[in-house]
Amino acid sequence: MDNREKLDEYVGNRLESYGDTNALNDCDFESVKNMGVSVLETKFPDIGPGYGGGGFVDAILSNDLEGTFARADSTNRKYVLFYLQLLNSFSPYNF
Repeated sequence: MDNREKLDEYVGNRLESYGDTNALNDCDFESVKNMGVSVLETKFPDIGPGYGGGGFVDAILSNDLEGTFARADSTNRKYVLFYLQLLNSFSPYNF
């Protein structure tokens, strides 16, 4: 299993756990999972494909709250807390 598949599985599992205690729209699941993978790949380029995410991902990683919400679409705006929890719980050393 390559890193992308491992990240996809990891983020999917975290998102399912998040959905247990928060409102998670089934239509949003794949989109949010893919964005979560992009956030982690951008934050930790050694495990990712080597290219960075877009403006929304950059704003999250820069801890730019105003920029995060300004660049988020309606789906990602609902899941900012998930992305932040994902960043704080992930360790590339245990990956």
